[in-house]
Amino acid sequence: MPLPVLSRLSFAAKATARQRLLPVNSIVLKQCISEKQPGTSVLDSCPYSTMQNLPRLPVPPLSQTLQKFLISVKPLLPLEKYKHATELVNKFIHPGGVGEKLQHLLEERAKNTVNWLEEWWLNIAYLEYRLPVPIHVNPGILMPTLSFRGSDEQLRYAARLIAYVIEYKKMIDEATLPIDRLGKSDLCMKQFYRILGCCRIPGDKRDGVLIHPGGKPDSPRHITVICNGHIHSLDVYETNDRPLSAGQLYQQLQKIANLSTEPTLPVGILTSEHRDNWYKAYAHLVKDETNRKSLESIHQSIFVLCLDKSSVEVNQKASRETVLLNQVDHGGGSKRNSGNRWFDKIFQVIVSPDGLIGFNYEHSAAEGPPILHLIDYCFPRLKEAVSISSSVVEKDPKKLQFNIDGETKQAIIAASKSFDGLINDLELIYYEFPHFGKETLKRLRSSPDAFIQVAFQLAYYRIYGKPAPTYESGSLRKFQHGRTDTIRSCSSASLAYCQAMASSTVPPRDQANLLRSALASHRSYTDQVINGEGIDRHLLGLKFIALENKIEVPELLRDEVHEMTTYWKISTSQVPSKHGGLLCFGPVVPEGYGICYNPMDNRLLFAISTWRSCAETDAEKFSSVLGQSLEDGKRLLELGPTSKL
Repeated sequence: MPLPVLSRLSFAAKATARQRLLPVNSIVLKQCISEKQPGTSVLDSCPYSTMQNLPRLPVPPLSQTLQKFLISVKPLLPLEKYKHATELVNKFIHPGGVGEKLQHLLEERAKNTVNWLEEWWLNIAYLEYRLPVPIHVNPGILMPTLSFRGSDEQLRYAARLIAYVIEYKKMIDEATLPIDRLGKSDLCMKQFYRILGCCRIPGDKRDGVLIHPGGKPDSPRHITVICNGHIHSLDVYETNDRPLSAGQLYQQLQKIANLSTEPTLPVGILTSEHRDNWYKAYAHLVKDETNRKSLESIHQSIFVLCLDKSSVEVNQKASRETVLLNQVDHGGGSKRNSGNRWFDKIFQVIVSPDGLIGFNYEHSAAEGPPILHLIDYCFPRLKEAVSISSSVVEKDPKKLQFNIDGETKQAIIAASKSFDGLINDLELIYYEFPHFGKETLKRLRSSPDAFIQVAFQLAYYRIYGKPAPTYESGSLRKFQHGRTDTIRSCSSASLAYCQAMASSTVPPRDQANLLRSALASHRSYTDQVINGEGIDRHLLGLKFIALENKIEVPELLRDEVHEMTTYWKISTSQVPSKHGGLLCFGPVVPEGYGICYNPMDNRLLFAISTWRSCAETDAEKFSSVLGQSLEDGKRLLELGPTSKL
């Protein structure tokens, strides 16, 4: 899932008066393995010892980054602005100048930290971001609909899903989960360690993250279950530490459902608020001892299970998949399931009576692939024919109590109204391209990811007649504590291809050659990024090392040229899932597109989002033009194979 910092900060600036950059404390309910101070970097001891053998994230050579910067912005800038960008770069890199000084300081930081980027990235990309976390930060994940129907089957499938997640948790706790690999390289497993038992906590100006690891005497033994807005704590282990069986869990969920037949005032919808508003409501809630204990139980729980109401009948105009995609992203509004969430929880499981299996995760702890790894372990087992029956459990689930006074009630009403407005502004559609998938593209000797990214460029160009700054999330997990860097998908090669496709005078074979050049360019840049040679995190590091040392931020990093070319109108992420899972998220700028995609063997899945308040963008139109762009690209590749792209 992409988190383009500068675009998101520009977007946030339209909704809040200022961005807060200074470290401050959040409310702490419990000191566990968490931030040194809530909101700072996590220096926990991940149980995967092989992680210590991974290289540290490098600081690329300054001249290399600046040269790549100029290459990347050229297709996006008029000639005069490009000349200006060149002048800014020359000024920045002048021998003995501020560029060399900041580069040296950043290299020194890299020598003395496990990952020079980690703390800055966690804070600026996530914990200091003040817009609501649903839609803006949290991705939703939709799995293919299962065949069950009705509330009893909902509980049976939910019970099995809990059991499978706890099985997976055992592998994490015992460090027996196989190490992820990319080619011959091991990947950092830290993000797997921060999915279960973790929760974001609202703070004044900066949030915190509480982490409760498993495999310890005081590790969490319960999950949180939300049904009709009622919040319950459910122990998932017996007194002898044996996990409850699916039958036992089914019985417990029956008890919860029977206690939650009537809707209640949804405290959970407060987590959908602007972070400053949620912090204010939270600070008021914890003054009450009963509320404090209930919040502590949610924070410490292994994950949240959301037992939703059916949603398919809500919107007859949209496809079933689009309706369900919106459900996992935001819950469908305060009248539907949006109050049946705790959006601060790192991992939420969503099950509804219409066969929906979905997930929602708070993004500060992990990217999509580790989350999908857990889901792909559990989901195929749900499709197996398994019969479960109710089984006795002595200890009943515990309903969490909240003392709701007038101030909190008004905060819940305000949060419901605000979130409904945000949801109504979001256009989010499910688009399946059925004509071919990654196997065909591989047969044509093309990288599926590069092919799809170039198709995005062509679709946008066909609609708007110009290129757009485009963000693709590139993994840095080859390095200790690595997260992501930006793959800049708009290139001079992709622009040349788009221009040729718009011309009636360019022969198809020449168009095909330009397509292959664009694919090769994207593949090359992707390889550079995953090997720690991207430019955007390096430039961000230079900016923050200047701020940290009270040095004026160089003109290059605050000029409109830099802002224009990092204003990500197309924000994308490929998150593969073996079993048809699809992530979704909102655009990061008002006139932008948010696109997540899963290249399957014989089809391509897309979640495309825009803001309805922007007359310039249209998700349905983009999907239609994208489909034609994919078809045209395949037709050109079929003109003849060349070297693998």
